[in-house]
Amino acid sequence: MPKEVLFNEVTVLQKATALFLHKGYNGTSMDDLTKATGLSRSSLYNSFGDKHSLFIRCLNYYLSDQGKMLMQAVGATNSPLKKIKIAFKYMVDVILRDDKRDGCLMVNTTTELSNVDEEVGAMVLQNTDAMVHLFQQWVKDAQQQGEISKTFTPQAIAKHLFNTYSGLRISGQARPDKKSLDDIVKVALSVLV
Repeated sequence: MPKEVLFNEVTVLQKATALFLHKGYNGTSMDDLTKATGLSRSSLYNSFGDKHSLFIRCLNYYLSDQGKMLMQAVGATNSPLKKIKIAFKYMVDVILRDDKRDGCLMVNTTTELSNVDEEVGAMVLQNTDAMVHLFQQWVKDAQQQGEISKTFTPQAIAKHLFNTYSGLRISGQARPDKKSLDDIVKVALSVLV
């Protein structure tokens, strides 16, 4: 008879994700994970596999959670141009609320592991492609509606927007200053007019 699971999986993922975000993959030990989650090593291994498997679950959880929050932030408008502007305002707000200056788990993971971990590298590319596609769709719709210039292709603008969006997280870790971040956004979005 299998043992009954006596913990909330989402709560464990939240705690482990917060730890990986704060300390990075290589900086997080199994002892750290047991302390943060309140689970024994055997419970962690039985429920989530090894540290790498748990990390992949945490990355998926984080990406899903971040995606939902972004969609909630932009959901109040039908204007694709406003969606882009709201997405950047949302990101600045997220950065300014990050008291520990942990940054973004995906950006941090990209710099820490994407070139040495094939599975993580594939996730990074998948996330990049998804975000570029989202921006590209908004740009295409905005161009069709006459909200923004057609000087550049939707794909070129989308790549620029994603690069800036990710770069904001890095800039925000180093200097979480609203005026600096707003200036970056203002210049980045100037290609839309």
